[in-house]
Amino acid sequence: MRRLIKRLLIAIAVAIAAVIALSVCFSVLVASPSLQVACGGRTLGSPDPAPPHIARFRGEVVGRSLSIVQYRWLRRRFKAVGTTLSLSRELPSTEYDGNVVRHGELVADVVIEKSGKFDFGNLPPGTYDLLVTYPGEDAKGFGFVIDPAARNTEVLIDASPAYYCNCCGWTFEVH
Repeated sequence: MRRLIKRLLIAIAVAIAAVIALSVCFSVLVASPSLQVACGGRTLGSPDPAPPHIARFRGEVVGRSLSIVQYRWLRRRFKAVGTTLSLSRELPSTEYDGNVVRHGELVADVVIEKSGKFDFGNLPPGTYDLLVTYPGEDAKGFGFVIDPAARNTEVLIDASPAYYCNCCGWTFEVH
């Protein structure tokens, strides 16, 4: 009888240790990406920074939804094939009796292929809006300025759809 009680206590201790180990693994592998405080160098809840200035608009689109495992380094190993980039140039606004009407013209639409790369060529200086549409998901918009004096020419767009994580995807980084 004592052996049975001793074995039962050992089995309970092992089960408790396994539950603790699984809880730690879950929090490290699954929950921690969604609990990040800073995204792309800025703290959540802070105002959006000024649009980046770049000399040329070219780069790479990466990302994929990986269910609940949303590690940035892992998502960025995948090319976002099929993602559509719609680029519009902002034109001077018109004001009518206190109402401002903004104008823009579509520059081009590009669908990302296997390489994940894109290049919009030589764009005239000005303010641009980019709409990134990941297949089967909502679109995300970014703004930037083409400035010939800028040093940056490469852009990395993370088009990973992230439903529960405020900073797991949808980033626009200038390199």
